[in-house]
Amino acid sequence: MCYHKSVPDKAKLNKLFDNSVNTDKWEKQYHHISGFSFKELPVLTSEKPSHIQAFKWGLIPSWVKTQEQAKESASFCLNAKSETIFSKPSFRTITKKRCLIFTDGFYEWRDVNKKKYPYFIHLKEQDAFAFGGLYDEWVNKETGEISSTTSIITTEANPLMAKIHNLKLRMPLIFDKQTMFEWIKPDLSKEHLQELMKPFPESKMEAYTISKLITSRSENPNQERVKEPFSYPELTEL
Repeated sequence: MCYHKSVPDKAKLNKLFDNSVNTDKWEKQYHHISGFSFKELPVLTSEKPSHIQAFKWGLIPSWVKTQEQAKESASFCLNAKSETIFSKPSFRTITKKRCLIFTDGFYEWRDVNKKKYPYFIHLKEQDAFAFGGLYDEWVNKETGEISSTTSIITTEANPLMAKIHNLKLRMPLIFDKQTMFEWIKPDLSKEHLQELMKPFPESKMEAYTISKLITSRSENPNQERVKEPFSYPELTEL
């Protein structure tokens, strides 16, 4: 699944949008962020497609009643499987509340002889790109606080990602600059959405091994060098 990603700064977002989208509400950058930190991500929604907003990673459906249920939902709804998305109550917002979640790359682990090797995966010709996602708003009845939250959709792996994420064979739903706005058009049919939820072409992607700084317990992995290529002599080429 997709639980680790890099988040671009405003400059990369402005380049992706050709300065056609207002990015004033996004001032952050993460070289590495884990879904289980439940931090905010830059999103563009179907309801407000001209302004970047900041939504917390980990979907909490509007119908959740208690804080305890909300925390549980956020943990279980970091991702949404494309194959079952229409049958899961938590993800019924797909018909109306779709969003783009922006990144400049993501991290996944390859299993070789029961050892895990981290990879950084990105697009060949774009500094930033989008994941397809869902969003919703939840009102905490005890405090009145409104939480805007999101989930990244995943698909079956393309051939490249099947070699890397070789145990679960999954990858995030990816859109490039040419295709991303189709995902947040209003009133798309179920059939159209299913057609859009396909593995991204491996020919447009690049992946390489990185060091195990990303899983360090003594150093913060949220630093630029976490993305630097690192060689493992025992590994064969993808």
